[in-house]
Amino acid sequence: MYSWREISDMEYRISLAHTHAPSDILTKTAILSVKVTTSIWVILVPIEVVTTFLGGCLIGLTFGVLLFVLTLIWWPFFVLLLGTSWLWLRAWYLRPILLVPGVLVSNLANLYITLAPDPEKASKYAKLSIAEEWPLSWYLIKPPAEYPRSEADTE
Repeated sequence: MYSWREISDMEYRISLAHTHAPSDILTKTAILSVKVTTSIWVILVPIEVVTTFLGGCLIGLTFGVLLFVLTLIWWPFFVLLLGTSWLWLRAWYLRPILLVPGVLVSNLANLYITLAPDPEKASKYAKLSIAEEWPLSWYLIKPPAEYPRSEADTE
């Protein structure tokens, strides 16, 4: 069964998403806006080290209950990122309406992922990629038809 947390070919999926991205000015503006605004969060790297260490200790002390709570907090971001990305790719006339909220949700998700502890680096990388590649996030989860699929993907 396919799991978005175990994406091992994220670089390829990102390049494929950019290859198949819409070429209108709003999409280019959205991609650039997300890149510029999410790059600001690099200043939080020292805080990220502390929150990851302390959060990892708390996750261990609570026997994973805290990780469950953190996952529940992540899911609304995940749904909003993928839902607005799906709409962006399929309903061109909604792009002006989705631009500002999408960039905002992408930044909030990026901030949350940066500060929330996640013991699995692959999961954190997948989450960051989904947030940082908005409005193309849908293509990271469901790549275009040219993506080489295994039999496990079709189940």
